[in-house]
Amino acid sequence: MEPHGTRIRTTPNDLQRENATGNEALRVSELSYRRLFEAAKDGILILDVETGRINDVNPFLFKLLGFSHSEMVGKTVGELSPFKDIESNQAMLERLQQHGYVRYEDLPLETKDGRHIAVEFVSNVYQAGSEKVIQCSIRDITDRKKSEQWQALLNTCVSNLNDIFIVIEADPLDEPGPRIVFVNEAFERITGYTSAETLGRSPRFLNGERTDPLILKEIHQAMRDRQPIRRQIINYGKDGTEYWLDIDLVPIFDGTGRCTHFSAIERDITEGKRNEAQLLWKTAFFEAQVNSSLDGIVIVDSEGTIILQNQQMIDLWNIPQEFADEVDNRRRLDWVTSQVKNPRQFAESVAYLSAHPDEISRDELELNNGKVFDRYSAPVRGKEGDRYGRIWAYRDITERKKLEHQFLRAQRMESIGTLAGGIAHDLNNILAPIMLSIDTLKFTSDEKDRKDILETIEVSAKRGADIVRQVLSFARGLEGQRIEVQPKHLLKDLESIIKDTFPKDIRLLFSVPNDTWTILGDPTQIHQILLNLCVNARDAMPNGGSLTIGVENCLLDEQYAGTNTQTKAGRYVHINVTDSGMGMPPDVLDKIFEPFFTTKELNKGTGLGLSTVMGVVKSHGGMITVYSEPGNGTTFKVYLPAMEASSVVTPEQPEEVTLPKGNGEMILVVDDEAAILSITSRTLLSFGYRVLTATNGADAVAVYAEHKNEIAVVLTDMMMPIMNGPATIQALTRINPAVRIIATSGLNANNGGTKHFLMKPYTAETLLKTLRTILDKV
Repeated sequence: MEPHGTRIRTTPNDLQRENATGNEALRVSELSYRRLFEAAKDGILILDVETGRINDVNPFLFKLLGFSHSEMVGKTVGELSPFKDIESNQAMLERLQQHGYVRYEDLPLETKDGRHIAVEFVSNVYQAGSEKVIQCSIRDITDRKKSEQWQALLNTCVSNLNDIFIVIEADPLDEPGPRIVFVNEAFERITGYTSAETLGRSPRFLNGERTDPLILKEIHQAMRDRQPIRRQIINYGKDGTEYWLDIDLVPIFDGTGRCTHFSAIERDITEGKRNEAQLLWKTAFFEAQVNSSLDGIVIVDSEGTIILQNQQMIDLWNIPQEFADEVDNRRRLDWVTSQVKNPRQFAESVAYLSAHPDEISRDELELNNGKVFDRYSAPVRGKEGDRYGRIWAYRDITERKKLEHQFLRAQRMESIGTLAGGIAHDLNNILAPIMLSIDTLKFTSDEKDRKDILETIEVSAKRGADIVRQVLSFARGLEGQRIEVQPKHLLKDLESIIKDTFPKDIRLLFSVPNDTWTILGDPTQIHQILLNLCVNARDAMPNGGSLTIGVENCLLDEQYAGTNTQTKAGRYVHINVTDSGMGMPPDVLDKIFEPFFTTKELNKGTGLGLSTVMGVVKSHGGMITVYSEPGNGTTFKVYLPAMEASSVVTPEQPEEVTLPKGNGEMILVVDDEAAILSITSRTLLSFGYRVLTATNGADAVAVYAEHKNEIAVVLTDMMMPIMNGPATIQALTRINPAVRIIATSGLNANNGGTKHFLMKPYTAETLLKTLRTILDKV
């Protein structure tokens, strides 16, 4: 029995029709695939599934790799140079046979012409009719990869910016405002808000109490007009900290020209604003100082253009207002130049300082109206040493110059008072041998000895008269006519005063050539210059040292003389006074020529010494400079104009006569005065003593150490060079605590702790009785 339903019978003709229909469909399908294969914009390889050899290649891959059809078909993928970095053909086949799929997302290839490209490589196995084949799809991703790299670089740059980078939507501009869609790390660091706390909010949440509403209005209007804008504004951080931003906001348009977003770079300028405020305050303070100064001040830049000047500058020079208001300095400079007595020299000094921007200058200007101005000029520098221009300061010192003139005589008295103690000591030293000689004459009758003694008296008397003459000459004052002066004669007198009055532990060195030029001047005033400088040098060496005085002839050229408006080029006598004392720091050095400025103790000086020196030097048409360093001494250089020809006749100088002879029982006589040493020794010898002598403390210690068992008494002066009396007594006591000592001095000074003291001048009788008293106690 047949099953229920209709049986369909198939005839041979039906089968033929079905086969024909299937073949046609297959042909159409293959044709479509071929068209797709040929037109594909990705490279396609067809490989044999068993051997892995290439059966077919589409045109796009030929073009991409630069190979022809014949160079590729029949070869394995691994045999082609572009695929040299891919795993071996056999390994790939095994993976395909196992998994049916192989993928390389970023495969580097090198084309036939050497270009390097990146591709996405996908291989899979599929059924093609009754056969399996391998299809490899190769997509060129070189441009995409470059784009991704650039995008990554851009993201890194934005993230690493020190400035805030922010992107906001273009709308809505009205409340609640456009939303923030991106911020970089700098935003989080500066504001304290994280990205999660910020995205989706309006940037208006960063505004605060001191945010300027007018600036916000300008920014909103620019956004509404889709225009870029740059403004400075105050915003607030998460912790409430106020900070300043320099905002540069620009619109972003899409391909259709519609504004979709705004981006902004915001720089934190808080520190700059703080510095700007401080600079404004400092500038205002500086201008207030300049304007309130009693000095006329003008500051110019490196080109000479006036940056700042005060009213006092205009008033001092009576500059017409029309010139004062001009930025150009030329007419103003011409006006000032016309006011000075020596306009040519003034103009040259200005030109010199302008050409030498590192120079510092200070001098005095005499005006046609009789006034005297102190002029100071120095470069204006920043903290790093950069040069910005030059400052000129003018001070009216007319009244001060008058006071200096009035105090010159008072300064003379101060110098004499300073020297009075030393003069008294030396006068007594001079009288001492006279007194001793008189006593000796009473007990001697030898004619030759008497002549020697009288010669000693004569020498000592002449020295006393010479000291008195110098003091009287010095006390005459500043009055008198200018005469031709030979500096070496003044220095010879000065040498005598210094040797007679200065402490003996100050070593004096003179260097005075015989051909020294003469000068036209007041000898008393010039003497005062030199004595003042030497007294200051003495005071700078309380523990002794060296004082060097040198003289030389010199020629000053126009350039050097141009630094001082009162100095002309020509012949000068240069006097150099150098000490090895304590020196001066810069802040003291700047003030030493100011009247009443002094570093000495109360009642030790009036502060008029160096201001007097400056006045005298200037009045002679000369100049004075000083160089000093703390701990390295001081050097003053005085330049006085020399005369063209000399008519001075060198006077004969009396020679000092000293008789360094000895006398006595065994008495060690110590004194730096040759006359005292001689007459004391002679006196002691006359009375039966043997005598050893020494001219300073160091020699005395050496002699005593050698003859300490023979020496009965030491007779020593208290003021001596190298080692003074007190130091000598201490050294002798260390050698022999029982040493017997008589101290002598021309001053009622410290006796060094000895029991026996003789005040100079003393008589032979006093000396002999004192010796007898000491020796009789044995």
